[in-house]
Amino acid sequence: MATARAISVLSLSQNRAVVRSIHVHIESHGYGIGGILESDPFSVYDLGIALRVLEPRPRAIVVGRGYTEEEANEVRTAFAEYHRDVDLDAGVVIKITDEVFDEVGKEGIPKWVLEQLQAYFEKWQALRVLL
Repeated sequence: MATARAISVLSLSQNRAVVRSIHVHIESHGYGIGGILESDPFSVYDLGIALRVLEPRPRAIVVGRGYTEEEANEVRTAFAEYHRDVDLDAGVVIKITDEVFDEVGKEGIPKWVLEQLQAYFEKWQALRVLL
């Protein structure tokens, strides 16, 4: 019997401990951190390479607090282009903002990320069934 493959998540973060805690929290729910990009300063070129070399292909990107909203928008644009290039059917960019951090705290970030992933992919799955 074949096992379901986890949805791969690429993390843009400068804090490996937080990424590790996110991975531990999400892996039993069908998601996994497939790679970490520690790009300082942020590089769209490096992001493009990471997206294309990781297997399975990332279907989500989590952008850490160390990146600006402008950089997060660059990530969204690059991820949309990547989607078109590889004909990926679904994907989401999740930005951990200072407001989110203040609201949930460091310990709450993994749970918050899981909630965002589940909300997106459950909605996507429901739409897919309708089509």
